[in-house]
Amino acid sequence: MRLIVESRFALLVLVLIALTALFGVALATRTVGARPGGAESPETAPVESAVRICPPPQGDDRASQAAAFAAGGGDGGELSAAENGEDASAVGEPGEAGRLWTADTSGAEQHTVVSAGGAAAAGLEVAQSTVGEDGAYATEVRCAEPGISTWFAAPGGTELEDLRLLLANPDEEAATANVDVYIADGPVFSEETRGIPVEAHAGSEVELTDLIQGSRTAVVHVRTNSGRVAASLFADHGGSGQDWVPPTAPPSDTHVVPAIPPGGGDKRLLIAAPGDSPVTAGVRLYTGDGRVEHDSLDELSVPPAAGNFLSLPLDDTAGTAVVEADVPVVVGVDTVRDGGDDTAYSAAAEPLRNPLESTAVVPANPEGTSSQLVFAALDGAATAVVTPVEEDGTTGEPTRVEIAADRTTVEDLPEPDGAHAFTVRIKGDAPVYAGRVLTHEDGGDSAASVQPLLAAPTEVPLPQVEDSLTAIVE
Repeated sequence: MRLIVESRFALLVLVLIALTALFGVALATRTVGARPGGAESPETAPVESAVRICPPPQGDDRASQAAAFAAGGGDGGELSAAENGEDASAVGEPGEAGRLWTADTSGAEQHTVVSAGGAAAAGLEVAQSTVGEDGAYATEVRCAEPGISTWFAAPGGTELEDLRLLLANPDEEAATANVDVYIADGPVFSEETRGIPVEAHAGSEVELTDLIQGSRTAVVHVRTNSGRVAASLFADHGGSGQDWVPPTAPPSDTHVVPAIPPGGGDKRLLIAAPGDSPVTAGVRLYTGDGRVEHDSLDELSVPPAAGNFLSLPLDDTAGTAVVEADVPVVVGVDTVRDGGDDTAYSAAAEPLRNPLESTAVVPANPEGTSSQLVFAALDGAATAVVTPVEEDGTTGEPTRVEIAADRTTVEDLPEPDGAHAFTVRIKGDAPVYAGRVLTHEDGGDSAASVQPLLAAPTEVPLPQVEDSLTAIVE
């Protein structure tokens, strides 16, 4: 035996024999129904738990409401909300699957943690909206899922009074975060944006205004060194020019920004290259009349690790922007309405598509507001079915929206009496990019807020497992 062990070749043979034996045992005992060379069937698992975190509302003398709805249907499960703290107080009453849940968060000074289990988590969407009690004012924020990386394409300019980042940690262990900011002159940071402690069941606030230094564009990346956080970004131009900046898609060489809102004003594409290479990007712009042809859209240059902006020739129409770059970039759209009193921000987003990501949820509209859905189908015509849902879960008459290829389609949502939500389901194989424009009008003035519609899946794909020695060893 000693001679065999001392022979490296013989030892290798013994290892291979052992691995082959393990592989044979695993193959013989694998679950019935597994496909050769693939994952077990079924390849999906139901969503059974979810956590979303709403930031404390900003501003005074305004009414804020958190709203949630799970599109999965089914029985069982419960939804509850509480302040993010060690001795957390409940927020609102518990909710259940199939019913609209709302809670008044006007006086919230901490983040609100919304937790759901069972059927109440399947297809869950949670958002918080704020409207003016004296004058037109509207903001909306999609309550975030805690994570390790979040990107924002943020506004800048000398008119920006405040850009603040709010972080929340709902977990039992402390988290640490870094914030990277890319402006027109390159990356910037400070001691306050490095190693930010976010204690368990607590939050942190980071002021970014001084770092922007008047730059017309700023891309913000929140990343954790340990733990996870929910990140929300609030931009303040004063008056009604306040709004949450929705998270945007991570760096990629292709992005689609849906739901650039209708109405006059300055609409600017914000773009940054977080890498070390210069970028050349082209922009395709689609309205209800089709593709916009304009020389300014053909070529946009961005320095390495820096940002730039491009005014979009959209006039008062809604639009969809497609950005294609030679290296990964981060993008968004900043809209400043005529007169500069109202702002809204659009973000790059993934499309709604079959089979698992075909449904989105629009939580309840606050009283005194109206909503529009903005769609774009870039790979062929598509159909969306929009269904109102009353507070008790009763569904109303669905509306079919026909979405022409390579066009931006705007649909006004009906306004049922009382609290309500909407589900949006895509039919067919063509992916659809979508967003919601929330508008509040008062005394002849109006204010709007924009959120991309993201898929609210009821099932998630399982990781694929292959029959291989690598899979056995791992």
